[in-house]
Amino acid sequence: MTRKAAKACIACRDRKRKCDRFIPSCSLCYRLGRRCQYAPGVCLPSQDGRGSIVGLPSRLSGPSISPLSSPRLFDNGNFSRTNVNNMITDKLKTSIGDISNIKNAATKYFKSIHVWFPILSELSYYERFTSVFAKPCAEYSVLTLSMMLIITTPPGRETLDSFTSLYILVKSSIAIVEAANINSLEVVQARLLVSLFEFGHGMPAAFISIAATVRAAVAIGLNQTIKSPCTDMSANCSKLEECLRVWWGIVMLDRNYTLERGEGPCATQDLGTPRHLPRDGSIWDQKILSSVEPLPLSTPSNVRVGPFARQAQVSHVLDILIMHLRDPRPNGVLDKEESDQIARTLTAFSLLLPEETPQPWPRYCGAIGMCYTALMAVHESRQDQDSALPIELGDSHCPESLASALSRINFIAGRFNEKIDQVDVEAISPFPSCSLYKTSSVQYRLWKQTGDRKWLEAAERMKLMLTNFSKRWMNQNS
Repeated sequence: MTRKAAKACIACRDRKRKCDRFIPSCSLCYRLGRRCQYAPGVCLPSQDGRGSIVGLPSRLSGPSISPLSSPRLFDNGNFSRTNVNNMITDKLKTSIGDISNIKNAATKYFKSIHVWFPILSELSYYERFTSVFAKPCAEYSVLTLSMMLIITTPPGRETLDSFTSLYILVKSSIAIVEAANINSLEVVQARLLVSLFEFGHGMPAAFISIAATVRAAVAIGLNQTIKSPCTDMSANCSKLEECLRVWWGIVMLDRNYTLERGEGPCATQDLGTPRHLPRDGSIWDQKILSSVEPLPLSTPSNVRVGPFARQAQVSHVLDILIMHLRDPRPNGVLDKEESDQIARTLTAFSLLLPEETPQPWPRYCGAIGMCYTALMAVHESRQDQDSALPIELGDSHCPESLASALSRINFIAGRFNEKIDQVDVEAISPFPSCSLYKTSSVQYRLWKQTGDRKWLEAAERMKLMLTNFSKRWMNQNS
């Protein structure tokens, strides 16, 4: 029999809410994903009359019940699809509210995150929107919860504790869906958004979540759908394009995280790099696809492509850089010719991206951030790690030199800070944070070595930009 406490839990009592007093968690706390605690001494003995703890042998011999499932909902092993659908949808309704609140949050998502990370089909999402409660679906509900999580911004000076309730609710929902053996494109998309949230806020859990997202994607064959481009204009082609975008999103996040972490191979290594770029987002969103083949990954920089496709190209260079840094010559020295070629490619992109749009935030924000994170990594690999030795700036007239790269990123930072009132902070990407941190560190070091205040002023400019970014993403580097 189910055990109950003698009095309501602390959370329900403080909020004056009705509590069903279930142990170890009341139903309300369980639905909201919060920790349920009872005051000392209020728990009654178990109903089998053998003391306060049910004997271990009886637990082991009894039916196996998932620890992530609700004891009320899944008693007798009734871990049915219908129960899971209802449970996750109930979590969505309890945490977000009615259909109008969900619509407002979805609108915010598609006007912010979707602008630079378009991994969802907006039209397909809204086609199912009106039946979210009438026809409960665990995949759709967990995806919506993940969308709600990723648009959550840091409230003033508060810490990550402010995210805890919704974050735990979403993570527990994904765990229940996984335990119920439910995996689909929507579940992978939900995992990807949660991983992006963790990456953007500097949460160590990103290391595990990214790898789990990769495995979930491979489990449904997502990495196999990218091999042959779809050239018809059917709904199936639109779905394949969505699969391509999701895999590109996973690859981008994985490579950025691996480069920032500075060790280990990518989780997506050897699992397949798309050979084609994602199509123009404004066309794909309306499910209107041309019969012309999509552009290949090797499309030259003088051919204009969409922001997400450009970000995909830059992430491919990141992959080459990661392999370069992990594969030095036998004497431990990196291949200079290969390093120079990577620097030239990154420099070409860093010069191109600001020209493709007069206001690169937020559409090209991620690609620019990737470029400078990678450029700083290239120059770091060339410098002696002894901080007592001077940093080699190189010829300021040479675009590939460190001096030139610092000049360009300082210009971008200055313009960003001056026009911060015109920037939609909620729509900026978390990818540039690492480049700003690395650039600021190099410039502080240059100031200490040379005594030239221009480097101190430049470092402070980077710090201000990081402060502006922290209004949206609390990455640990900032």
